Order: sequence, then structure tokens, then C-alpha cells
Amino acid sequence: MTEIKKRGRRKEGQVMFLTVVVLGAIIASVTTIAGLLMSYQIKRSADIASSQKAIFAADAGVECMMYQLFSVGVAGGQEAKGACGGDGALSNGAYFEILVEPNKEKTFPNSFISTGYYGSSVRSMQIKFIKV
Repeated sequence: MTEIKKRGRRKEGQVMFLTVVVLGAIIASVTTIAGLLMSYQIKRSADIASSQKAIFAADAGVECMMYQLFSVGVAGGQEAKGACGGDGALSNGAYFEILVEPNKEKTFPNSFISTGYYGSSVRSMQIKFIKV
């Protein structure tokens, strides 16, 4: 009778040990993944200068399009895009690209997106024109 109880207790200990090992492995893997994600965020936040240059390049694209559309009077979106320097390269190494969404009459764009690039940073700005 005593022998049977001892065997049962040993099995209970094995189950508890396996539970602790499995929970430990889960906690270790979650901690590793969290550390990896934090390292990505730290790397991204450390590259603030590139992010600033990319957003200013996108802003330069917006300013160029607005100037071409409202000051120069270029009617179509594609013509204004072409007047903005084609490749959009800036002197600091950043550049911008403009994507134009024309309207049905092709006289004035519905919207355009200016995307600035510098290094691994990419920032975009969208301008929408709404009839009032």
C-alpha cells in the first residue's frame, strides 16, 4: 500500500516539473521577442536625423506641387509633377517622389502624395482637394 502512494507522488512531481519547464520556456521566448522588438524601436528612434531629412524632402515635394498648381498655374497634375524637377533629388542626398491622382476632367488633381526618402527612412504627406 505504501509503495503505490509513493509512485503516485513521484508522478505528481514530474507533472509539476514539466509544467515549470514549459512555463519557463514560454516566458523566455516572450522575453526574447520583446527584446528584439525593443531593439528595432531603439534603432528606429536613433535614426531621427534621417527621418527629419525624409519628412523635409516630402514637404519640399508638397511645396513644389502647390507652387506649380497655384502660382505658376499649371493645370494638370502630371504637368505640375514634371515641373517639380523629375527625380526630386535634393542637395543633402534626400529625394522625393510625387504620385498624382487626376480627376475625370484631367484639369486639376484630386489629390497627390509626396513621399520623401533619405537612407532607410521614408515619410509621406498627402494633399486632397475637396470641392466646397
